[in-house]
Amino acid sequence: MKLQFILAALLTVFSFQHVKADEGMWLVSHISERTDSILHSLGLELSYDEIYNSSGPCLNNAIIQLGGFCSGTVVSNDGLVFTNHHCGYGAIQDHSTTKHDYLKDGFYAKTFADELPNEDLYVLFHLKTVDVTDLILGAVPDGVSNEIRAYIVDSVSNRLMEMVDYPAKGVFAEVNPFYRGSKYFLSLYQRFDDVRLVYAPPQCLGKYGGDTDNWMWPRQTCDFSVFRIYADENNQPAGYSKDNVPYHPQFHASISLQGYDYGSYSMTLGYPGGTDRYLSSYGIENLMNGENDVRYQVRTVKLDILNEAMRNNDELRIKYASKYASSANYWKFSLGQNTALTNLNVIDEKKQAEAEVQRWIDADTLAHSRYVGVLDSLKAIYDAEAAYNYGITLWSESFLYGSDVLAFVLKNMTGRIIGDEGSSSFKDIVNKTYSNIDIATDKKVFLALLQNYMKNVPFDEMKPMSLVSLADSLGGYEQAVDYLYANSVFCNPERLYVFDDFSETASDPMVDVAIDVFSLSISAFGMIGRGNEYERLLGEAIREMNHEKEFYPDANFTMRLSYGVCKPIDFAPGAVNLKEEATNLVTSTQSFLNKHEREYKNKTRDKNYDFELIDPVYKWMKSRKFSKRYIDKHTGQLPLCFLTTNDITGGNSGSGMFDGRGRLFGLAFDGNWEAMSGDIKFDNSLQRCIGVDIRWVLSVMDDYSHAKRLIDELTIEE
Repeated sequence: MKLQFILAALLTVFSFQHVKADEGMWLVSHISERTDSILHSLGLELSYDEIYNSSGPCLNNAIIQLGGFCSGTVVSNDGLVFTNHHCGYGAIQDHSTTKHDYLKDGFYAKTFADELPNEDLYVLFHLKTVDVTDLILGAVPDGVSNEIRAYIVDSVSNRLMEMVDYPAKGVFAEVNPFYRGSKYFLSLYQRFDDVRLVYAPPQCLGKYGGDTDNWMWPRQTCDFSVFRIYADENNQPAGYSKDNVPYHPQFHASISLQGYDYGSYSMTLGYPGGTDRYLSSYGIENLMNGENDVRYQVRTVKLDILNEAMRNNDELRIKYASKYASSANYWKFSLGQNTALTNLNVIDEKKQAEAEVQRWIDADTLAHSRYVGVLDSLKAIYDAEAAYNYGITLWSESFLYGSDVLAFVLKNMTGRIIGDEGSSSFKDIVNKTYSNIDIATDKKVFLALLQNYMKNVPFDEMKPMSLVSLADSLGGYEQAVDYLYANSVFCNPERLYVFDDFSETASDPMVDVAIDVFSLSISAFGMIGRGNEYERLLGEAIREMNHEKEFYPDANFTMRLSYGVCKPIDFAPGAVNLKEEATNLVTSTQSFLNKHEREYKNKTRDKNYDFELIDPVYKWMKSRKFSKRYIDKHTGQLPLCFLTTNDITGGNSGSGMFDGRGRLFGLAFDGNWEAMSGDIKFDNSLQRCIGVDIRWVLSVMDDYSHAKRLIDELTIEE
């Protein structure tokens, strides 16, 4: 049987050379016959209608987008949702105090009444997606300017969305561009706003390895958390109310304890955030030099300050936990992506492909008439915009994502400008925002990032002159920041609470700074972005030249399916230095304990706190008291994390990993360091998805926390 499976898989690879074996984030609503054939040859047993069916129950009905930033799976008839711990991190932090430290100790709601509501957290169910390209682009006359084209596209898109919105049922539409605006699809969603925290493991399990292990293999992180969707008495979306009841979904996923082996089928369903795999070589150079390098440098300055503050104070640790984790994630990603793009010579590979496109354009009369000058224009535009792209990233990282106080002022100011002030009162917004700001720490961040910005800003016209003048008059930037934080109401929450509306603070010195900083972005943003239209045309040229191939669209937070198999890393530079389980398919509890004892427990100094364990977790892991049902039948051990060849990216966090029968057997939570170029270039030999085994998840809930009421809700297939 195994030989037959291998032969079938090999035949599939050779029969479908138009697409790499496991590459692709496919629109779940538009799976082609080619892709469907690949899925079934690899081990899928479900029919297409069992995965996606806009008029009946299917697996698609069990997949949710969480809060606009993660994915998840509904796993019970009472609306229970499994997602990642790092996806629920902000909600867990919001409910944590030094007295009830749910981040450190974990959380388990023993009754429905104990489940915790989360303001602003929502879930979306994908209902249907249709191609509206002809309706939208058909309204665009030939020969119009890019500005007129964009205006018409926006107008028609908005009209289409208005026609199908059904607010009373929480149903709304989104029109999304694909292939940089060469095609358009309208997706229909249903939104639920009452989402409650049900379970979170202790952070030493859910975030085990921290920044040290982020984007690395081998992993032992039990990266999951549990929420529940609530609805009104008619099972319809409703805002939070104590009278709401658990939501009963159209379909919920069952869970398999069967496990997997080398070559077992794996399918992810979720909402990948963004890829750019058709980006030109010039665009990649801009990404590396004008974005990633800058982001990594600025965030290093910020994270060093936050890390020191959090390490020595539990209250600050809780306040900044989610912000730190979010910032650190893409701090390390930026370094990793540049490293991988360099190691894999992606720019040279792109240039070779572009030379081939240019030869086709030169040789084909029709192609020449449509695409002549596209590559030359891209080079000229990116060369001209390079310094401005660098400056914009430096600006956003230093001001928009720097000081929380300044970011708060900027957000409120721009909200008033564009007429999007939200429904909450100003006092409520202040109260919520400042509950997670320490003014002394924020002041250190503001000063350090300002000094760093002024040292690296590429143009004098991008300098905030209000701060320059203040520094000149007071004797330096340190004195200028002292003045701001001593005199601005935004740096004194007790004074700020007096105001009923942001407009009452118009004369505040921090508002003057925010106006100045905001004006810098307007002028700088006006100098970039001209390459987008030529990137679109280059993509069209590539697809036209290779018309026999099937091209999936880049990720854009729409519902996608990826397929693959369980498989360790073929070649991992540096893996031999990881010593344990680097080339294995799955990690063990012993490797979990080994890391803790090597990196934390047995060190007298320079302890790595990413591997610290609270005593109850350490004792439980040492005891190995794991229920027999969660032990792998082949190895006799509790499996922790595993590898597949699925194509995922940010936004896929929390995505369910399903076997050939559509049963949940893991949760996707990370990729691997060797292939962090994946958003730009997928490499079959290196690209891996790291998942947490569902048996590890259930053992933590069941054996460690004794959350029997939640286990009993699940549909578990032994």
